[in-house]
Amino acid sequence: MLGKLALAGIKNRRRDYLVLLAGLTMSAAIFYMFANLATNRAFLKANAMVNQASIIFGFGAVLLILITIVYIMYANSFLLSMRQHDYGLFMMLGATRKRIGELVFLETLILGAVATAIGIVLGLLISQFLVGLLLDMLGLHLAHLSAFYLPAIITTAVLYVGLFILASLFNMVRLTRTTVLKLLHTDEQANQPKIHPFRQMVAAVLGVAFLGIGYWALAAIKTLQMTAIPVALVTITIGTYLLFRATLLVIIQGLRRTKWAKRHLNGFLLGQLNFRVYNYTRMLTIVSLLFAMALGAITVGSGYHRQLPMMANSIGTYTVAIHNKNAQEQKLIDQLNVEHQATYTQKRQGKVVYYNAAELQQQPFELSKSAQLAKSLKHPKFYTESLAKFKKNGIQDFDFQSLAVRQDMGFYTPKILNAKQFAKQKGTTLTVTTVRVKDLVQDQKVLKQLNHMEVKRFALPEQVTVGNYQSYEMMSGIFGGLEFMGYFLGIAFLAMLASCLMFKILSGAPGDKQRYQMLYKIGVRQNLMRHGIAKEIGILFLIPGIMGVIDVLFGLQMFKPIMSSPMSPYLGIGSIFAIFIGLYAIYYAITLTLYWRIVLPKAPTN
Repeated sequence: MLGKLALAGIKNRRRDYLVLLAGLTMSAAIFYMFANLATNRAFLKANAMVNQASIIFGFGAVLLILITIVYIMYANSFLLSMRQHDYGLFMMLGATRKRIGELVFLETLILGAVATAIGIVLGLLISQFLVGLLLDMLGLHLAHLSAFYLPAIITTAVLYVGLFILASLFNMVRLTRTTVLKLLHTDEQANQPKIHPFRQMVAAVLGVAFLGIGYWALAAIKTLQMTAIPVALVTITIGTYLLFRATLLVIIQGLRRTKWAKRHLNGFLLGQLNFRVYNYTRMLTIVSLLFAMALGAITVGSGYHRQLPMMANSIGTYTVAIHNKNAQEQKLIDQLNVEHQATYTQKRQGKVVYYNAAELQQQPFELSKSAQLAKSLKHPKFYTESLAKFKKNGIQDFDFQSLAVRQDMGFYTPKILNAKQFAKQKGTTLTVTTVRVKDLVQDQKVLKQLNHMEVKRFALPEQVTVGNYQSYEMMSGIFGGLEFMGYFLGIAFLAMLASCLMFKILSGAPGDKQRYQMLYKIGVRQNLMRHGIAKEIGILFLIPGIMGVIDVLFGLQMFKPIMSSPMSPYLGIGSIFAIFIGLYAIYYAITLTLYWRIVLPKAPTN
């Protein structure tokens, strides 16, 4: 009987529960995607830099669990608030508190179980699409990474179902201790926060101090090592919460005294924000932290994506070296956007490789200013030397020696002979063509084919790189995991923060509906109400966005020690910010549209 009653209650309020179910489903899906990475030991061990970042995954998992707990608390509060009036009516009709408590427990558990199941399935589908899309875009291959991972499914199911059981028990206890009168009039209770100047000032000072400690810890990660991450996580969270709690209410009440508040529905807008600002403080803190983490993760991932080819181009003078090029390889070379190309003849005998001085005189071998690597990532500089000077110093250059790699992972000793001596020299004769392209990423597909053919034909050892492209492949294997992780976590945290904020705003929509009905009855135009709602929700999206951007600008300092250029964490940050803010604006538009549909009264039809 209770089961049928619980299902009937859910069915009758299916439109209200749809928002709740959508938010919980997205939360479970995101947690599954993260758990898939955090618990997959084979994946962590098989990918070098991801394995080294396992500690970051650990802190991230703890953070995500805490966020999930808070998120379910809000969802649980929304669920209970929608049904409190109904439960009060049931008690007035003779239902016992025990039976009502059991009904609440069952309804909460059913919704939680359904949301968890759908969330896991959605997480599987999104993981399959997202992993494949990201790896294709980045040109990466990460071993043992798949959408389906049973331990992650079990972890997600146990966590969410367990949390919903606790939430159900909490609802049952809370409801049985609430009077019938309070249940019936719960929507009529107002929340008028008061300002305490001294407390507000102390909270603001402490908030700024905690934020300062957190930003310092991130900048000093080279000294603090991994201790910097938990210190920054705790202090920035506390600092943001205290700063929001100290300043938001003061600003709102200050604006209510201005002339701007008397225009249109601005006074009503500020009144709405004034009543709900304390209830939003925790959520805005969480969203600002998620905003910073999402934007920071994507920025770092983009930084690695941009920097790796630049680093590869800066550490050598040629992109690929082709020995005894055939017609097929020549066709591929013709497809490249070549910046420099040269061909030399080699004669190999024993452990010595001989070069023709006349060829080196005609086509001097280029050298790079590797000492200025950090300053020349964007524009590497190359130079040539006279043949006499090259014989003395340049012949020891790594790029030049790499033109002749032995099967035992060593190099042939290079020697330069004049034209007559070279013609008489015995040994295996080869030609080697060095090619440097203008854009390694643009020509990546063709370079991959050339490199594969070269390695296959001459059985070159993978441990010894020949050309910048093989250096790029090696660095992608080392740093590709961090690059992928940055994009993946950025997208996951973006979806989580948008889901949290959207759900929190929409959960208050049923209570706001009556207020907008009253405005409509006294003659306020719907156009004015739409603009007022747009401003209100825009402010709630803008506050954590601004704080998140500030956190990112300071937080990127922690990546300076592991990136070569001093400014590399901020490389391309403008375009990343623009794309991210655009996606954030899309979530704002979706939330605004859904809120309009819920609260705005429908115009009467003739």
